[in-house]
Amino acid sequence: MVINEDGEEEEKFYSQRDFEKKFFSEKTNRIICKTFMENALRDPLSGEIGKSIVFCVSQNHASKITQILNEYAHKVFPEKYNSDFAMQITSNILNSQQYSINFTDKNNNLSGHTKFKEGYKTSKTRVCVTVGMMTTGYDCQDILNICFLRPIFSPTDFVQIKGRGTRKYDFTIRGKNNLGEWEEIKESKEKFKIFDFFANCEYFEEKFNYDEVLELPTSGKSKDIIIDQPPVIDKEFVSFITDPLKTMAVKDIGIGGMRVDRELFGHF
Repeated sequence: MVINEDGEEEEKFYSQRDFEKKFFSEKTNRIICKTFMENALRDPLSGEIGKSIVFCVSQNHASKITQILNEYAHKVFPEKYNSDFAMQITSNILNSQQYSINFTDKNNNLSGHTKFKEGYKTSKTRVCVTVGMMTTGYDCQDILNICFLRPIFSPTDFVQIKGRGTRKYDFTIRGKNNLGEWEEIKESKEKFKIFDFFANCEYFEEKFNYDEVLELPTSGKSKDIIIDQPPVIDKEFVSFITDPLKTMAVKDIGIGGMRVDRELFGHF
């Protein structure tokens, strides 16, 4: 319920497309981050939260999420991070391209190396918060968590983003065994986890029309010139209502993959 220009209450409906564009909820962002922190896959060697990429609605949204994640990390892992548990990597951040390179498994030194296990070569920064920079053409094999904090309506975008987690990887460190002998300790990456707060998985499994035939635009210029009326801009709405996590379900994806995978890659 919102107050209109006449001072009267009226119903206003917002969809997932409006989140962090017309509809802003601090409580929603916080419960999302809390859920992620409590359920993210952990690094098999150090026990810290596995390297993760979070995809946000906008650069402003990415800034909010980065701050909230760092606040939680300060409480959960005291003295392990200096507001560098999560880092915003968007086009408006200076040196963001180099930051994304430092986050890869080949460099693994974003903000230095972990404080959880001495001698272990993995980034101190555990979460990269982005919008579109790391969507395609980005190869970081030791990613364990992909987080959708935005709705996605393109099957190609969905496949490419979740594909950031599909790389195989062996977590390794050189250490002493029970006999005091030096040896290489190895743990293979067996799975990665998708956090989907906008029902993108359900959308591409149940609702997206894979058989739709798209009409090509007609060639030539239209003879009729239509002058549109100025668009009506809705006022932004900020909600302070408590937004608890209603349900949470964990689903294992088998060897058959998702429907979107079968539909797009079935001809290979």
